[in-house]
Amino acid sequence: MGQIMKRKFKRKNEKKHILVILLIIIVTAAAVVGAAAVIFRVNTIEYIGDDHYSDEELTEKLFNGSNPNALLYFLVGQRKHKEIPFIQKYEVEIQWPSKMVVTVYEKPVIGYVSYMGCNMYFDKDGTVVESSTRVLAGIPMISGLKFSSIVLGSKLDVGNSEIFGRILELTQAFDKYDITSDKIYFDSQGNVTLTIGSVRVMLGSCDNLTDTLFELKQIMPKLAGRKGTLHMEDFTEDKKSIIFEKD
Repeated sequence: MGQIMKRKFKRKNEKKHILVILLIIIVTAAAVVGAAAVIFRVNTIEYIGDDHYSDEELTEKLFNGSNPNALLYFLVGQRKHKEIPFIQKYEVEIQWPSKMVVTVYEKPVIGYVSYMGCNMYFDKDGTVVESSTRVLAGIPMISGLKFSSIVLGSKLDVGNSEIFGRILELTQAFDKYDITSDKIYFDSQGNVTLTIGSVRVMLGSCDNLTDTLFELKQIMPKLAGRKGTLHMEDFTEDKKSIIFEKD
């Protein structure tokens, strides 16, 4: 009888020891998880290379609107890259313990055309890289091009592929002279008209683009608040012919 009682008592003690050990493991694990949640919580996210989204918008798209845990992201999150409009790819560098640096590589768009209620953005070769209802700041709408259909990922069939080289030349010149044009219009002869605010700028064939846009930059402050058409079709370095017609 005494032996039986001893064995029962021993088993109870063993169960108690096991429960104590399990409790210690659980408490320790909880403490480790809690410490990791505090230590590795990201408090700074730095974004590099993006012009189309604000930092808040990128945080919403990449991390569901809240700063992630660096350790958890390192173990799981970095394997799940998200598709974001106008973003070709992005890289996340973790600067332990609580900072992330996100380098964003944007799709290189130079303009867009309106098609069936959407804005179809294309690159320097005329390939449509994105479809969106969003209007990107600094990216002009291109009008006057003739096409019957548009396929995402394919080149715009406008009959004259050289037009994309002209659009690229214009947008690069805009960057150089800090000019923002909302719209670029090509007529059937290839003559160019810019829309800048409430002013239409007639550039003609753009044979003397560099000098013309340089001059346009100089007179833009005088156009502020005005409505009308600025004729620069005949402008050359020797013949500085500029006429403004009010609406």
